[in-house]
Amino acid sequence: MSTFEWMDWARVVNNLQVDITSFCNARCGACVRNVDGDMVKPEIPMEHFDMEVWNRLVIDDTRGWFIIELTLNGNWGDPMMHPNLVEMLQTYCRYHPETALYIHTNGSMRTKKFWNKLGQVCRMFSNHAVVFAVDGLEDTHSIYRRKTDFNKIIENINAFVSGGGRAKVVMTCFEHNKHQVKDVEKIAFDSGCIGFNLRHTHGDNLEIKTVDGDYKIHGHYDIDEYDVLWEDRNDKPLSDLRDYHDYTDVIDDKLENKVDHKCPWYTDRKIQIDPWATVWPCCHTSLYGIDVVNHDLDLMVNEDSFMRARNDNSLKNQSLPDLLAGGWWRSDLNDAIEHAEWKQCRDICGICK
Repeated sequence: MSTFEWMDWARVVNNLQVDITSFCNARCGACVRNVDGDMVKPEIPMEHFDMEVWNRLVIDDTRGWFIIELTLNGNWGDPMMHPNLVEMLQTYCRYHPETALYIHTNGSMRTKKFWNKLGQVCRMFSNHAVVFAVDGLEDTHSIYRRKTDFNKIIENINAFVSGGGRAKVVMTCFEHNKHQVKDVEKIAFDSGCIGFNLRHTHGDNLEIKTVDGDYKIHGHYDIDEYDVLWEDRNDKPLSDLRDYHDYTDVIDDKLENKVDHKCPWYTDRKIQIDPWATVWPCCHTSLYGIDVVNHDLDLMVNEDSFMRARNDNSLKNQSLPDLLAGGWWRSDLNDAIEHAEWKQCRDICGICK
């Protein structure tokens, strides 16, 4: 008899991860939206998250929900490309002052005035951090993170911090930038960032093909990943950041029917929403929300169900509570996870039958 715990997403969700645009200024080598680090795949719809849907999601759909974290990530685009980002954040924190905000960006766009204003707006949240990707110094950064400008990123970090924002730098380690780790960490510290994170790349032997020439990018793994936070930045100690996470962990522990499930996103009470307002159980499945070339989820027997989800899980057609209580989330998704039908679940999260 199976010991699998049936999931009830409508009951547990208190963590939102939203990809608010499919536009991006960069052409990173491993990005699913690009063809070999160059042109955007023509089958990807270019769209910003609909403001009417956003306002309904924030004001009505999640009314009375305790949302621990809102993360704006970049599966399909960079959050800073959305023309109404500041307005979206102002609306959100007005209705959910309890939420901590996290944004991931390449940081190589907009004006210093915009970034200074964003720093002021982010301080309205209970806590926040904007994570800037800096993959080396001026001579190496754009080898992988193509079409971005190292100097502009550093200028924007300084402008964001001067507006009261909490910035953090993340560096992806490759063979071509492995010797610059400590230099990038020092730049992050000198710019007033609250921390620095070194991570390995998710792919190796990345092939870049452009009109200017082809080349390969190689990962470097003979180095330890690490994450450091610096105290007393911007006249505000980081103890409250750690206290906040401790506090939210306590809240999560005391919530009725504590979640402990083999699906880590369900355990974390988290969902992913893509730029086209379609809701997914994680960022990994979200990448298959549209049909792109050479992109195979290996859906096996549940493939028809997943294809239906591309339409059935749209916030443009129904509210988030109704959607999460629907048959796909209560039946189809449960079956897929119980029987480990999806390759991403097996490979990334180690889910097995």
